[in-house]
Amino acid sequence: MSYRKKEEYLKVLEEQIRCKKARSQVVEEIRGHMEEQEAFYLSEGLTQEEAEEETVKEMGDPVEAGAALDLVHRPRMTWGFIGLTGALYIAGFAVLKLLQQNFSGTDFITGDYVKWLVIGLVILIGVCYVDYSQIGYWAKEFTAGLFILLLLGKVFCGVQVNGSMQWILLPVLGVSVNMRLLCFLFVPLYGAVLYHYQGQGYKAIGKGVLWMFPALFIAIRMPSVFTSLELFLIFLIILSFAVWQGWFAVSKVRVLGTLWGGTALLMGAVFLRVFLFGADYHRQRLQVILGQEESYYRSTLRKIYSGCQMFGSGEGVQSVEGIRALEGMEFGLVYITAYFGIVVAAAIMCVLIGLVFYFIGMSAGQKNRMGMMMGIGCCSAFLVQILFYVLGNVGILPFANMYCPFLTYGGTGILVTNVLLGILISIYRYQDVPLKMKKRRFKLELSMKRVY
Repeated sequence: MSYRKKEEYLKVLEEQIRCKKARSQVVEEIRGHMEEQEAFYLSEGLTQEEAEEETVKEMGDPVEAGAALDLVHRPRMTWGFIGLTGALYIAGFAVLKLLQQNFSGTDFITGDYVKWLVIGLVILIGVCYVDYSQIGYWAKEFTAGLFILLLLGKVFCGVQVNGSMQWILLPVLGVSVNMRLLCFLFVPLYGAVLYHYQGQGYKAIGKGVLWMFPALFIAIRMPSVFTSLELFLIFLIILSFAVWQGWFAVSKVRVLGTLWGGTALLMGAVFLRVFLFGADYHRQRLQVILGQEESYYRSTLRKIYSGCQMFGSGEGVQSVEGIRALEGMEFGLVYITAYFGIVVAAAIMCVLIGLVFYFIGMSAGQKNRMGMMMGIGCCSAFLVQILFYVLGNVGILPFANMYCPFLTYGGTGILVTNVLLGILISIYRYQDVPLKMKKRRFKLELSMKRVY
């Protein structure tokens, strides 16, 4: 079959591409290539009709070309990642179940844990099939909306526990959600916001710092000092990554030095203020953090770990039993080490960290910068959560409601983790699909009919 006309050729080629998201942009790329080739033939002295005919002939069969492009520019199947996530949750559940059976006085899993796992899996699949670029292009609006929802939830539905208002009771559902963990939903949105400031120079740095405040304000107002530190560190990593990539047209060394040096000076000023003007218990807690003073918490952990073996249970099991100060899955790593051994505990954490670095490599290799930034944000959140979890469980950081993906029970944690994982999988799923670089505007058209 002969296709003499360019538009006829492009129409047939477009019909072979099944992914609607990719269809228009792929056709435009082919059109541009054909126009360049046509211009070349015109410069060689051919007429317009002859140049168009030669261009179409050189492109080959549009059905075959379209079928080949269809294989490339289509969403990838992501069942492998979904299966891996399910396997990690099953493995985590098995570990928690074993600990529950051997340490009956401590709650490692709750009765509705399986229910939340199922709900979380549904959310994971739903998010990964969403076009992440639309989340990214509306990132500022989503950030503002999430900020308002959490602020209103805290004011009208907040539940105070131990002097901190970290829970929101949803009256309709009768379910409490952890506001501290919900703050991590700001992270991928922050990465997408930075994407919009490419090439804006030092103004972009200032805007990037300002966009940290919605999440930090919520965390500080709960209050949760360690959540604030986690979020600030995550945001700083994301902003530093964007600067290192050269997206803002600024001096990398100067800006990175200012960001991290300024952070160190700020922390030093806070510590100095606490030592000079803070309350006695604030100074004592800071001395414990800096290792200048031993605490009951740290001495207890040292006693437990000294009785642990490389493999299997040791004297650490007897040490950890009956210590109410370490009850709960926030100290799961302590119980895992005491019951399974140091090697098994280290292997579990290495698997989680290795998975995070795998996703970091996948995100850093994305051609689409928005996908890269949102992916780096999600990975940074997981990495910092695991880091604080490990540091808390070995006594370097004081106890502060630590959370680790796959190893800490709780519905909110499962939902937030799966939303972040869903975004990561969505980035992988759509990496070969040319995404439209604009927001979808939703218009409502009303037709008024007169009734006589």
